[in-house]
Amino acid sequence: DVYITVEGGPGVSQEATAAHARGAAVVPLMRTGGASEGMFNFPQGALQKPSFCTEEQWSLLKSKDAPAAESAAAAVAVVGACFGVPATKEESATEAAYRLRNDFGRNARIVCILGGTEFRGTDSAALVAALAPKLEAALGSEAKFVTGGMAGVQETFAKHCGDGSRVWNLLPMGQSSGYGRGTDINAGA
Repeated sequence: DVYITVEGGPGVSQEATAAHARGAAVVPLMRTGGASEGMFNFPQGALQKPSFCTEEQWSLLKSKDAPAAESAAAAVAVVGACFGVPATKEESATEAAYRLRNDFGRNARIVCILGGTEFRGTDSAALVAALAPKLEAALGSEAKFVTGGMAGVQETFAKHCGDGSRVWNLLPMGQSSGYGRGTDINAGA
């Protein structure tokens, strides 16, 4: 069993003490204060870094200055380690770009589409809408088009680039392009 504690008072401390005494793993999110930080006679052994936890993970569980998402990821890794689940690492945008390059193959012609989220010129939208199918046809099947999944230029290009099968939208974790065209790939923050 694993017990994750967040903040808490005497009741949390009592439950954590009983769990720790039975040999259950207690993962205190110490950065949240209260019992989880050692108040109310929280079990001192549960405030010591366990062997299956890295120094960095433990530090992220303690640090009030660390981004919450990083502390959460550390907690997930620690709980996973309790059950023997290998840690997963989120892919950065750079790693995703390299992975795409490898997935596409050496002969791929990668075209990255950049532009504003709003059109300012009177005929810019029409120009992008006309450019997309022409580029797709001219560059052949080795062409791969990569956007950042943003509105405006990138969305217009993706929606006009054939059936979208050669469009990849590289987005931060948890986001989607909403284009209905292309393949969304999530990486980084």
